[in-house]
Amino acid sequence: MSLSQLWKSIQDRTDYEKCERPRAARFSLESMTKLMDRLGNPHLVAKTIHVAGSKGKGSVCHFLEKGLRASGLRTGLYTSPHLMSWKERIQVNGSSASDAALADAFEQVLAASVGDETFFDLLTASAFLVFNSQACDVWVVETGLGGRFDSTNVLKPMTAVVTSIEGEHLDVLGPTLKEVAFEKAGVFKVGSQNWSAVPNLPTEEEYVVWGNEKACPRKLGHPQEHMQENYGLARAVLEALPLAGVAAAKALDELTPQQLQIPGRWQKEETTAGQTVILDIAHSEKSLTAVLQAFREQFKDSSRGVLLALRDDKDAVQLAKSLGPAPEGERWWVTLAGEHPRSAEPAKIAPLFGAQILSAPSFPEGPDVLLVTGSTYLVGYLLSQLS
Repeated sequence: MSLSQLWKSIQDRTDYEKCERPRAARFSLESMTKLMDRLGNPHLVAKTIHVAGSKGKGSVCHFLEKGLRASGLRTGLYTSPHLMSWKERIQVNGSSASDAALADAFEQVLAASVGDETFFDLLTASAFLVFNSQACDVWVVETGLGGRFDSTNVLKPMTAVVTSIEGEHLDVLGPTLKEVAFEKAGVFKVGSQNWSAVPNLPTEEEYVVWGNEKACPRKLGHPQEHMQENYGLARAVLEALPLAGVAAAKALDELTPQQLQIPGRWQKEETTAGQTVILDIAHSEKSLTAVLQAFREQFKDSSRGVLLALRDDKDAVQLAKSLGPAPEGERWWVTLAGEHPRSAEPAKIAPLFGAQILSAPSFPEGPDVLLVTGSTYLVGYLLSQLS
C-alpha cells in the first residue's frame, strides 16, 4: 500500500479530534497497552519526556526538542494536532519523518491492530516505532487530550511535565478543575522527574514545581509573556535532565530568535495584497486574552482586524465576556475553524463578539494588520493558503 493509502486506513478509525457527536472519553489504556505489547514495547526502553497541560504543552515540547537537538542529541518529537500536514506530528531531528519510515511503521501497526484501537492509538504507536527505527536518543511526546487515559500514557518517562490547568474540555475531563488536574497529573510516574507549572501546587518530594522564583537567564523579548514562561519551564527541565541536561539547556540559550520560532505561535506573514497577518493558535481564555493584549500593544498605531474561529465545545458566551468589547476602530470577523466538523457556527457567535461573518476562511480586506486566532485548524488552513 502507498503511504496515502496507509494513512487513510489509520484515519478510518475512531478519531476523537474530529468527532461530530459530543466527545467520548475512553477510560482504559488496555487497547493501547496490548497493541504496544504486540509491537515489542520499544517505548519502555526509550528515554522520553512526556508533556501534558491545558495550554503551553506544544510550545514546551518544541523548546525541549530544540535544546536537545542543539546539544547534539538525535530527537523524536510527537505533537498534535497538526497545522498544514499530518506529517508534522512525527518529527525526527527537527524534520518530518521520511515517507519510508512512516510507511514501514504504519504497516507494522496496522498488522498488529485487532480493530478496537482508535486513530490516536495507531498514530501514537506508529510514532514510537519511527523514533525507535530512526535511533532517536530522546523522545519528546505531547499528550493528545488529558493525560491519564491518553494513548501516550503507556510511556515510562524519565521526565513528565504538566504545564497548566484550565477549564478546557470539561465535557471529557471535568466537570471541575479538580477533575481536569487529576486527569492531566496522570502522566506523573513513580521514578520520573515530575514537573508542574501550575501555581499553588503542594510540593512533594518527588515533584518539582516550576515558578517565577526560578529565574531564567535568557529573555526572549517575545510579545506574549507566557512564551517566556514556557521557555523558562523547558529550560529548567533540560537543566535537570539525567541525560546531558546542562548541555541542552545551554544549547537552547544559544539559539537565535529565528531558530526558536514555533509554527502557529505569533507567526508573522504577509498576504499577496501586502496585508500583515499574525497567526496564533491561542484558544483558551487566558491565551486569547494574552494574544489580544500583545496584538494591541504592538500594533497600537495600525488599522487592526481580528479573525476568530472556535470549536463548538467552547463557552463562547463566557469567552466573549472575558475578552470584553473591542477597542474603537478594531474590526472583528468570525468564520469556520478551517474544515473541522466541530466548528462553532459563525452566525451563532458573531453577535457575542460584535463581529461580521465570513462564510469561509479567508483574509478580510481593510485592516493593515490582521490577527488570526482561536483555532489551530483555522490557523493551519490559512497558512496553507499563504503557502
